[in-house]
Amino acid sequence: MLTKTYKSRLILQWTIYTGVMLFLLWFSWQLHILVQIFINDPTKITFLIALFFIGGTIHCGIRANYLSNQLNAIADIEAKLISWEDGNSLPSQFLRTITKSLEGQTLNGEQSADNALLADVFADQAHAQHEMGWFFTSLLVKLGLLGTVIGFVLMLGPLSTLKSFDIADVQGILTSMTAGMGVALNTTLVGLLGSMLLSFQYLLLDRGADEVVARTVHYMETELIPEQHKKA
Repeated sequence: MLTKTYKSRLILQWTIYTGVMLFLLWFSWQLHILVQIFINDPTKITFLIALFFIGGTIHCGIRANYLSNQLNAIADIEAKLISWEDGNSLPSQFLRTITKSLEGQTLNGEQSADNALLADVFADQAHAQHEMGWFFTSLLVKLGLLGTVIGFVLMLGPLSTLKSFDIADVQGILTSMTAGMGVALNTTLVGLLGSMLLSFQYLLLDRGADEVVARTVHYMETELIPEQHKKA
């Protein structure tokens, strides 16, 4: 038995999570933590990571609103508030497709396989665009690692110019090495943090899409197919 779902639950969860995340980012900015990270990055990789993160968050918001509407639709269909025959939602379209496949046919092994195939197609539709989101999530980590490599190159580069162990020369080289180490650590930190924050959002989306599929398939098996058999 499926547990009860609540209207607009997914978009509310995403909004609360995003609000807390934005508050923490704003608080870090007020403490000049983020400011120093961006200013002290000559490679500008942290800006690129931030750009992908903002774009991914906006995409998650759009998808969360879409999947929330689909959950609302299947909840209304389960409660008999709306008819799946007239709706334009993804569950309604799937149920109409199942109805067409059942018309004039007897339920047998082959027909069950057809229903399973249609359910797989429906699941792919519900998870559409999430693969690209997970790609950008992993891309943030890779950009952070790229910044690490570039930072170490910047850190070790000044050693090739060392001609003597004069104190002034050594101090200048140490300053340059410190800047390179800062690039390596900051880009890694921003990449990992952005990846974790974004991956949790796509985890919410995947769970929402799974629930849409589960509730729709459950309705198909327990309500739609028996009703079609009675009519037949």
